[in-house]
Amino acid sequence: MLSILRKLIPIHKLVFIVHDLLIVGFTLYLSIKIALPRYYEYANSFVYSFIFLIIAMVFIFKFNNMYRYQVFLNYPRHIVLLFKSVILSMTLHIYFAFFMKYPEITLSRRFVLETYTAIFVILLITRVLIIPKLYYTLVKNGKLRVNMLVLGAGHTAREKVAAILSDKANYYKVVGYLDDSADKQGKEFDGIPVLGDVTKLEEKVKEFKVNDIFVFIKNIDPHKLQTIIDHCKSIGKTVHVDSALYDIVKDRLSVEEISSTSTFRVVPSRARTYYDVVKRVIDLLGSLIIIIGLFPVWFVLYLAVILTSKGPGFYRARVVGRDSKEFNMLKFRSMYHNTSKELHQNKVKEMITKNEATTKLENDPRITPLGRIMRKYSIDEFPQLWNVLIGDMSLVGPRPNVPYEFEHMEPWQKKRFEVLPGMTGLWQIKGRDEVKFTDQIVLDFFYIENRSIMLDLEILLKTIPVVLFGKGGK
Repeated sequence: MLSILRKLIPIHKLVFIVHDLLIVGFTLYLSIKIALPRYYEYANSFVYSFIFLIIAMVFIFKFNNMYRYQVFLNYPRHIVLLFKSVILSMTLHIYFAFFMKYPEITLSRRFVLETYTAIFVILLITRVLIIPKLYYTLVKNGKLRVNMLVLGAGHTAREKVAAILSDKANYYKVVGYLDDSADKQGKEFDGIPVLGDVTKLEEKVKEFKVNDIFVFIKNIDPHKLQTIIDHCKSIGKTVHVDSALYDIVKDRLSVEEISSTSTFRVVPSRARTYYDVVKRVIDLLGSLIIIIGLFPVWFVLYLAVILTSKGPGFYRARVVGRDSKEFNMLKFRSMYHNTSKELHQNKVKEMITKNEATTKLENDPRITPLGRIMRKYSIDEFPQLWNVLIGDMSLVGPRPNVPYEFEHMEPWQKKRFEVLPGMTGLWQIKGRDEVKFTDQIVLDFFYIENRSIMLDLEILLKTIPVVLFGKGGK
């Protein structure tokens, strides 16, 4: 069981998640035991309310990056985030108890404050003071040792490895390098051998019982890099990539940091049945509620489109979705009817082949005055809720592409079509018109490799201000 969890969750995260569940659960148990003699008749509501809190607190800690390597070993930052998380948890608990009509808030505000003060003090002692020291001791004695294989044995790779090994918090043991350069075969660098070329990957992973693979190859073709990543995933190992191709991820996102190295982390391929089911339920309920709830607004917009310019109210764009299959994506028509696509086709070709920023055409004469307003605030995209409802799209995912965009994309870039396209995604909230085409693809890759219900909800919440303030829209 531990080996499975190690593949999915880094050791330090696993330790802290278990710790938080036990400590918060135990503290709340003591609080209930103390309080119940006074409020015995409300015992059940106390228990239900605090079970909710235990689960919610772990998610709050995650949102505040409390499980990140660079946080739990930074004492001042750790204390600030712990205080912030406990206050947020208490606030959420108060709201939850109020709406569920649970009595602990009205019966004794002092009890609530005492409980959360106790949680903060105990977590401060164990989480900030004791566990890091215990962690360092276990690492020093080799009890948390994890075997690591490095792809690439060049100067950059050796520098990265030296930085990791010099960190007193490092729990990795580097078993060797794999490099395709003939002049490096059979050599050792600082006592670490080159075990062969990249074709020996699976063999060496089994031989040395490797847990994690690091890719530190400075100059590598994106397609080959993606092939290596997919191969690492196929043999069930976590891969950490430090490549210029993924710089956008480090610049725009809070990523895993190991020693002084920030990497693009890819977990092994695994079944996502639970995620897929929950995601589909959220898509169905979310799209249905918005369509029905705002139907009068959609109707008014539809009338506004057909009254301000000739043509239909909706535009059906032929686009490429999951598994490279085409479907009709619905939008409010923002252009004059029957306009030529040539201008956009030329813009798209140049953007993809020259890797330019994903900006839209300036002063596009095809767009109607109403269309400019709708596009700025992404209002023209809302009919895609129908595509979400029928299963062609999801609320969150990589944006679909039109066929002539798809034709110009390189094979490695088409990995983004492994999942359902979405109404919004990572690049919409982390760059939109500010990122280059390849960077957009990489942000989609990050989403595909790290997608979860929590990440989907975070993207949806962060999309709201982007839409309201028209950031990046034209």
